[in-house]
Amino acid sequence: MRIISIAVITTFVFSWPVFAASQQPEPPQSQQPSASQSSDMHGDGWQLVRSLELGNSGNYIHFVLIDSKRDMDTAVYGAALSKICRSASDFCRVRFWNEKRLVPDTVSFTPAQFKGLRAEYVFNRAGGVQEMRYACTVLPDKNQCFSH
Repeated sequence: MRIISIAVITTFVFSWPVFAASQQPEPPQSQQPSASQSSDMHGDGWQLVRSLELGNSGNYIHFVLIDSKRDMDTAVYGAALSKICRSASDFCRVRFWNEKRLVPDTVSFTPAQFKGLRAEYVFNRAGGVQEMRYACTVLPDKNQCFSH
């Protein structure tokens, strides 16, 4: 039953940005979060800490804090993605940590911050990429996980 649940959630997570892009127009640039803004976007078991622009591209990396007691619940990641990436028609990148002290202040991160990374999602329509990967300690599926 757990495998079926994971498959359903994964399918939803991977199809959501494409579905959302076809249903909603891209928000104007002025509505995108700035590097200095801390968003009040959150949900059950997660909170958006900050969003940082990649140069002047208009594309953002979103840094999310996952409740450490729920960081092995892939549904929490899916819920965060569905809210954060819902209006992303071309690009969405989200990185997840379960310790606030490890959430970076810049788009790059230290080895310690990488070691604490719990999951990462990237959707880039131009590059043909849509991938959700978890730390192998979260989801020990070698096709969907990365080692630290």
